[in-house]
Amino acid sequence: MYMVTPYMDHDLSGLLDNPSVHFKEPQIKCYMKQLLKGLCYLHDNHILHRDMKAANLLINNQGILQIADFGLARHYDGPTPQAGRPMGDGRRDYTGLVVTRWYRPPELLLQLRQYTPAIDVWGVGCVFGEMLVGKPILAGESDAHQLDLIWDLMGSPSEDTMPGWKRLPGGEHLSPRARPGNLQSRFREFGSGAIVLLKDLMKLDWRTRINAIDAMEHPYFKMAPLPMEPHEIPTYEESHELDRRKFHDRKAALPPAPKGGTVGIGPDANGATAGFNSSDGYGTRNGVNGGRYRGPDERRPAWQRDRGPTSRPPQDRPVNRDDLEHRDRAAPRNRVPTRGTDIDTYIPSYGRDDGGRRRDDRPREERLRRNSNDRWNERDRHTRSRSRSPIHERRDRERAERDMYRR
Repeated sequence: MYMVTPYMDHDLSGLLDNPSVHFKEPQIKCYMKQLLKGLCYLHDNHILHRDMKAANLLINNQGILQIADFGLARHYDGPTPQAGRPMGDGRRDYTGLVVTRWYRPPELLLQLRQYTPAIDVWGVGCVFGEMLVGKPILAGESDAHQLDLIWDLMGSPSEDTMPGWKRLPGGEHLSPRARPGNLQSRFREFGSGAIVLLKDLMKLDWRTRINAIDAMEHPYFKMAPLPMEPHEIPTYEESHELDRRKFHDRKAALPPAPKGGTVGIGPDANGATAGFNSSDGYGTRNGVNGGRYRGPDERRPAWQRDRGPTSRPPQDRPVNRDDLEHRDRAAPRNRVPTRGTDIDTYIPSYGRDDGGRRRDDRPREERLRRNSNDRWNERDRHTRSRSRSPIHERRDRERAERDMYRR
């Protein structure tokens, strides 16, 4: 069986994360009306989506929004929503491990099992607020933190605002501090119509929370500015949730290379001075390189600074054995050399005691004969003769075990 689906240029999360995309209120209203219409269709067909979030809303460049990702969707056994009638209580138990945390309603966080399509409506409210401000409005780091953010936004639960919350399994031991909620002040710049719709979509009492049918007819959509038509929405570059890192790289350039050189970047990455010029966008940013940046010259390796006519690193010259011996006698081996201003720590100096390889000036025949003898000696050292007695083998094994223990 083959499934053919239309290609969608964006998802809502990717669009909101794209710094070049800015939603206008008529565009938000257009998306909201399409979302609520799709949710009406699902609930009329006894389907709970159970993962309503911005990343699961696909949008194309014709302005069409579609609900996606039905991996957590289930058949709903209760009555379908009716205009002007609240949903009430659910009839059967479902799992509470549904809905991404930032879009999870408070009744699920308090472990309600008999829930209704009202859980999808809460997610629509979170998406609406996210489109208004451009980022998730309830980004909790844990379930307890998520509840605190909800109480901060909507006010503390009570028997008036959320009847029976204390009798839920997750609310028995909770005693949240009293707070009125800051939704009014947080969204005041978007007008009273948006605030009223948010309050209806994110009502704490799931029994009386507005349903998708009534939300479609909300006065907010009849207020100026009116919703756009889908074909009037501007087109954008492809924007998906997985492109978030690409969009973040536009907001801030890559961090500069280490102070000593362009290690790991390569010779063709913006030339030999990659990471050291002052145009990388980090000159005035706090915390970069410990806040020690004083100018473009300090960020360059020592050999590149304006201290003379030389514009490249010093060239290697043949090693003189007398110079090495004189250097070893002059400076103690354990002494830490002082770091001068013109020393580039990324240019190694291969001396006699630094473990580096030195050139072998012996004739080729002598080098080959010596290497062959070393190879056979190494082989004899690590292999045992089959003619050795068991006593010698046991001694060798005991010696090897002792050496391993000492290491």
